[in-house]
Amino acid sequence: MSTRYNNGSHYENHQRAAELHDNAAHAHRSAAEQRGKQDHLTGQEHSRQALEHSRHAFEQSKQLHQAGIAAHDASAGQAEIAARAHEIWLAKGCPRGSAEADWFEATEQLRSRP
Repeated sequence: MSTRYNNGSHYENHQRAAELHDNAAHAHRSAAEQRGKQDHLTGQEHSRQALEHSRHAFEQSKQLHQAGIAAHDASAGQAEIAARAHEIWLAKGCPRGSAEADWFEATEQLRSRP
């Protein structure tokens, strides 16, 4: 069984989140370096920009994390349906050509449980 984790999307989501956090950290470092220097932007302005980048990185990370959780839940649901469909197929005596009907029955059973 293949899940999104195995085909790389969770890894890519985590990589993207790490990049966003690195960008925010770089902005914070830049603001700290510029603090006290007479530049066209004040240290306070650099800090404000760093905070904006940090908030953006946090929101992006949160969205990527939620997408990863949703993908995991979906694949876990698929695995549960597949296991139940297999049980149904075995209970019927392993008939040929019943895969769709068994999958549908498993889905309905799992949906209707409390």
